[in-house]
Amino acid sequence: MSQGSGPNDKLMLVFGLGVVLAWVIIAATASYFSIVEERDITDSQLTVIGLLGGPALLIITNVLDLFKGKESAKINILPEELQAEVNATEAEKSHVRMIEEHRIKHELNMEALRQQHELAMDEFNTTAKIGDKALEYADFDEDGDSKTGKKK
Repeated sequence: MSQGSGPNDKLMLVFGLGVVLAWVIIAATASYFSIVEERDITDSQLTVIGLLGGPALLIITNVLDLFKGKESAKINILPEELQAEVNATEAEKSHVRMIEEHRIKHELNMEALRQQHELAMDEFNTTAKIGDKALEYADFDEDGDSKTGKKK
């Protein structure tokens, strides 16, 4: 039973289970004695089986209908769950593609900056020496426009 079951649900469970079990036990016992012991089933036994059988069959039918209804509800929800899963997967793939694109752009920018720095350092090492003393890197333009190697 679910957590929100009330006293009616408990009463139906106890009563329904009792009726169905009583019907099955009495019918099974009568069948056993009829087949194994080869006794005849009396009219009173058939009456009891019939009286318990009607409500028991109604209870079994209601339980099966309830089960069918719950399963139908699960089946009706299934396409929505599948669509939500497809949407989530597509969003994740889109996000991964976007992150990969940004990573590649970042790596390209870092490589361009590394090459620019190497070229600036080569230029600095080859043209910025005055005598035996090298100029400080801070003496040059910060945006790399210094081509002459002269101080500001």
